Amino acid sequence: MPTPPNPRSCARCRSRLASDNADRFCAACRKQAADDLVRPPDVPRSFWHDEQMRGALDSWHMGRVFTAYRAHPYHGRVLSQELVAGWLNLTQAQLSRIESGRAPEELSKLTYWSTVLRIPSVLLWFKVRGERTPQTTTREHPAPIRLAPLHKAAENSATARTMGLLASLTANRVPATTAAVPLKAVGAFDGLSLAESASQLLGLFLQLDDQLGGDVLYAPLSQYVARMAVAVEVDPSDGLLAFGQLSQMAGWLAVDGNRHGEARRFLTTAVYVGHEADDPGLAASATAYMSLHAMYRGEPGTALALAKTARATDESALTPLTRTMLATREARAHAGLGNERECLRALDDTRSSYDGNGQVEEPLWLSYVDKVEVAAQEGACYLGLGRPREAEAALTNALSLLDEHAPHRVRDRVHYLSRLAKTHLLVSDVEQACAVATEALQLSEAIGSARVAERLSEFREALAPFADTRAGREFAERLKQTRR
Repeated sequence: MPTPPNPRSCARCRSRLASDNADRFCAACRKQAADDLVRPPDVPRSFWHDEQMRGALDSWHMGRVFTAYRAHPYHGRVLSQELVAGWLNLTQAQLSRIESGRAPEELSKLTYWSTVLRIPSVLLWFKVRGERTPQTTTREHPAPIRLAPLHKAAENSATARTMGLLASLTANRVPATTAAVPLKAVGAFDGLSLAESASQLLGLFLQLDDQLGGDVLYAPLSQYVARMAVAVEVDPSDGLLAFGQLSQMAGWLAVDGNRHGEARRFLTTAVYVGHEADDPGLAASATAYMSLHAMYRGEPGTALALAKTARATDESALTPLTRTMLATREARAHAGLGNERECLRALDDTRSSYDGNGQVEEPLWLSYVDKVEVAAQEGACYLGLGRPREAEAALTNALSLLDEHAPHRVRDRVHYLSRLAKTHLLVSDVEQACAVATEALQLSEAIGSARVAERLSEFREALAPFADTRAGREFAERLKQTRR
């Protein structure tokens, strides 16, 4: 009598697999594996009592805990450093250094990482502080940075569908060169149109952009936009405007990641869609992004021409926040050219336009235009005009507003600090300049933004006249270590 074959079981939950299931996972665990691409899985209590995991926890070395976590048999495979780094708000290189280097000792980071992975506090070698009511903050004692709890947002069904789509984007990458590769049109979420699905995705990327930066987010969104273009070409009636809005977002992420060719391509597409879909606000906004891009590339003349083109749009067709943003772009270009009177006039327009916000419904893609942004743009303009005292006041105000209203916007904080450091350098306060720049440098390790790295390098170059000072040498060494 032939011996029956050994029953196969799921590599994750150990339940028996159906005879026609050739996969290593049951259907439920396969779905969970897709969700795990955007957040850590829910693991059983026994997960933390695995021999390798307990050994790592007993070593008091969070890097070893990460290694044991990635290699845990529960996952059915060794999780990549890139995947786990995304959960922890790190780059793959940073996670690699943590796993192989000295044991991290900064309590705030240990607390954050253990919270993300949901490690039982009783197994930790440090005390996890509970949430406290924020006290009055100062520049010396700023409010702690808190990242928005994305995993809790997934309890909302629409957001959960968005997270699922992001997981599929990450799992099914579009090749970098797609000219000869036929792309399949992207589908909509269940129960939503393609336009509604794209709106959900736009909201998610706007939130992630505040915390992660363009280096991390550009690839998945650009892949989605490439697929969406196929669907929109077949049926422009569903999703054309949303496609333009996502193209603008992809263009911005490309700008943040210093992908100049891709930025121009996506922003040009957004301008075209704005006109095609009869949305002058989108067309003007994308043109204004092109102006900002030119500023970052050191082309203030081109930036001014583009900003003026954007502001030539009929104002009656624009919302208050759109007009606010367009005025800031022109002000920045004038500052770059040293046109003080015109810059200050554009800043007046910025403030008056912002005062009118709240009268009409604003587009989702303008959600970043708030009082923090207005103060920060004022600071950038004053800095460009060589007026350090006014710049310092505006940037300090922007940081204070950030502490109060949006402490999770890490990349913005790094930008404001790097500009604030330059204001101190302009008045030869080298120690204060380097102290602020060092704070920006430390925070920059938590995000992926080539533009941020470029700003910090610019500060290092501006330090050249003070290279022999103690503060200058220490900052240069810290920057060198961070780059490694």
